[in-house]
Amino acid sequence: MKYRYGVGALLFLLAFITYLDRVCISVAGPRIQGYLRIGPQQWGWIVGVFAIAYGVFEIPGGWMADRFGPRIILTRIVLWWSAFTALTGAVSSYPLLLMTRFWFGSGEAGAFPNSCVAVSRWFPARERGRVFGLQKCLPAADR
Repeated sequence: MKYRYGVGALLFLLAFITYLDRVCISVAGPRIQGYLRIGPQQWGWIVGVFAIAYGVFEIPGGWMADRFGPRIILTRIVLWWSAFTALTGAVSSYPLLLMTRFWFGSGEAGAFPNSCVAVSRWFPARERGRVFGLQKCLPAADR
């Protein structure tokens, strides 16, 4: 098996996990709201602060792929989201959850630009469309 297919499988797994990160908080939301006694407006900030941080740090995350390489940055992203997934479950107050979700979004940002750099380095031009298509099919599933 060619190494690039293993890389493609790992990039698909990365896309799947980042999709789960964005979706699973909404499933856990009602219990988190009850546990921390937060209302709908505060919950909106919890969800929104992740998106804001993700958007703000997306371009710097892509720049880091060009500067340091996608392997190092994708490893950092995976370790970061793993830590902040655990921290999300350990928070005990609204401000801590807000801060955790902000740093979660900032750390996960750059996953797709970095995966694009990895695809461009590992796959010949004739195969890139298929690999990108496999990665992008997951986020479209929530529409």
